Amino acid sequence: MSKSKAWRRDWPLMLALLILAIITYVPFVFTVINSFKINAQFFQEFWLPTTPLHPENYARAWPAMGRAILNSFTYSIPTLILTLVISGLAGYAFARYRFPGRNSLFISILALIMIPGILLVIPMFSVIITLDWDDTLQGVVLPWVSVEIVFGTFLMRTFFETLPREYFEAARLDGANEFSLLIRIAVPLAIPAFSTLAILNLLFSWNDIIWPLVAIFDSERLPVSIGVLSFAGAWSTDYGVTFASYVIASLPLIIIFAFTSRRFMDGLSGGLSI
Repeated sequence: MSKSKAWRRDWPLMLALLILAIITYVPFVFTVINSFKINAQFFQEFWLPTTPLHPENYARAWPAMGRAILNSFTYSIPTLILTLVISGLAGYAFARYRFPGRNSLFISILALIMIPGILLVIPMFSVIITLDWDDTLQGVVLPWVSVEIVFGTFLMRTFFETLPREYFEAARLDGANEFSLLIRIAVPLAIPAFSTLAILNLLFSWNDIIWPLVAIFDSERLPVSIGVLSFAGAWSTDYGVTFASYVIASLPLIIIFAFTSRRFMDGLSGGLSI
């Protein structure tokens, strides 16, 4: 089929995708534009850039945002590591081993996905208060992990099931034990799925507001998702600094996704195909 015929056939889809892309990127573009304004410029012209630019907004936003970003990494990295390890082991077990009640147990785990997350806040808060884990690293990380390993187990199981069994049978004939099968065959082949799970997990822990508000009382320990709220006062707001804080809070995830987007898409196409 010629390019002209393909264009005539696909132009409605391409137009729809273009509109969706514009709708997706417009809010971030306006956030960046407004981060270089002072209040007078903000109220004078919201939609378009104005001069002079005010990069000092970022200098004013950085001290508090830098601390909040460090806090977010402190919570997100342990959450990420525990989620990957537990989900990988559970997904591999469900995909490669046959044991009584395997399907029933997996379905009961999947059923947890259907529970709205907000319903878990009060039970989890009761647990961390009982254990005296409020304002602690484990009080934030472990509840996040308990929520994330449900989808992580589903993703890793579906990916491990797509791996050819011949690889594992050949390795067993060569004398490989079960641990070697996991470390030397399954894990390297599942890097795209692990990358997808890592990005989704990082997005969840980085952007979550509800649980840190519940579990953390010390303002010095608050993550970036709540740190951006500190720039909005009850009676006055410096909009330029506020939008600058939004941009600063978004940059780490944008940079990470820019370097891992290919593996993320490979993981989605392989891990979610059943």
